Amino acid sequence: MQRAKKRNGITGFQKMMKEKSTKHGRKMRGSLTGIEKFFCITKEWGNAIDFCIELDYSFSWFVLFTFGKRKLRRYKMQQKESFFRSIGRDNRYIVGNLFYAYFAQGFALIMLGAILPVLKADYALDYQVGGMLLSVQSVGYAVAGLGAGFLPLYFGLKNSFILLTSGVAIGMGMLLVSGNPVWLLIAMALIGISKGAVTNYNNQIMSDLARGNAGPLNMLHAFFAIGACIAPFAVLFCSKVDASGWRLAAAIATAAAVLGLLAMSRMKLDNTRASGGKAEKSAVSFGFFWEKIFWVTVLIVFFYQCIEASMMGWLTSFFVDSGVMTNDFAQVVTSALWIALLVGRFSCSGLALRFRPYQMIVVMAAGQLGFLYLLIHSHSFAMMMVSTVGLGLSMSGMYGTSVSNAGDLFARYPVCMGFFVLLTSMGAVVAPSAVGMVANVAGMRTGLAVLLIAAVALIVMAVYNAVMVCGRAVRKHAVKHHA
Repeated sequence: MQRAKKRNGITGFQKMMKEKSTKHGRKMRGSLTGIEKFFCITKEWGNAIDFCIELDYSFSWFVLFTFGKRKLRRYKMQQKESFFRSIGRDNRYIVGNLFYAYFAQGFALIMLGAILPVLKADYALDYQVGGMLLSVQSVGYAVAGLGAGFLPLYFGLKNSFILLTSGVAIGMGMLLVSGNPVWLLIAMALIGISKGAVTNYNNQIMSDLARGNAGPLNMLHAFFAIGACIAPFAVLFCSKVDASGWRLAAAIATAAAVLGLLAMSRMKLDNTRASGGKAEKSAVSFGFFWEKIFWVTVLIVFFYQCIEASMMGWLTSFFVDSGVMTNDFAQVVTSALWIALLVGRFSCSGLALRFRPYQMIVVMAAGQLGFLYLLIHSHSFAMMMVSTVGLGLSMSGMYGTSVSNAGDLFARYPVCMGFFVLLTSMGAVVAPSAVGMVANVAGMRTGLAVLLIAAVALIVMAVYNAVMVCGRAVRKHAVKHHA
């Protein structure tokens, strides 16, 4: 008898899931009937959140096997009631939109990096223009980061969300129309604005709904990595189907963004505008500019953004120009970076139970320096793969952990996040252009070597941050003991 056969019409895995769901008091819902239901075009969007409930349960098993029963008990105490069941149906629909918005953003942004070599060749662009395209996207991201905090006061949260996030659909469509550099720069700026809006509003809305629960926020960021993992394979598939594969890929990304906008229009999200100046006055306080932890955290994330933005835009070009792999194969290897980021983000959620933010920042900064150096000096496929995966794991939790490092700073100063995004994104503006200019003269390998400066500065700031935090803790303990 073959044990792999279905028993009573269901597989062993399905039986296990049914027993598990019964044990935890959950009714088994019918399997999703198709991609339309999963991506929640209809009002059944909320049913797809059951998938996320299972992800939450799976993460509990990850904590159990990695850190043991005591850490699992602590994680479960933090979770208390399942987030997806504790919020209403309307809020589940909103959460589904947030997940899809991050998924579509990851899909579109990493697709841009994947199609950049072909787009550059089709429109006869040099490395310098390519670097400017990546940098102007970061300018749009910075502008949106600052403006997203103030627009809801005048247009309402829902209207502002839809208005700013429409940039990715418009920008991706513009890439298909003309190769004029100015036209392309405008398109990339709109995509950057959309990226900044999604980052700000997604985190703001999810933080409000989660009420201090870190699990939903970690899952939210994981959906970006899922979209990013799929993007290179989509470009590879499109290049096999059509001669101008990058155009088909960009069209798919545009359609995915439009689908998200249509779903957003049905969100029951607070759309009230601020009346008078009272709300503005209470929200605007700039005391964070005089706090040292703010500037230290800004510099850490600034140098991290230099590395991340450049890797996001230039990694595929580096693989192709190195001569080690073809363009198609480079798309697959690029996805390894995002698979590592996805694994790393889930891992950092568990590691945060054991280690403090300043400790994790030092380790991740050292990893970025080491694996970036290894990548630049790699001349074989095996070494490039190892360094790419290592770099992805080292970068995975840097942003979230750095924000945690600032403590309650962002809660005490509501406008602080806008200025934080604006200042840190300058790294993503400057670095890709610098890499492009150097690569235009001396090749992509030398261009990426410029990032070693940022990596060294990052580890210096990480060590300084650790010394500052430890020193503050020692002084606090000494005062308490003396009293």
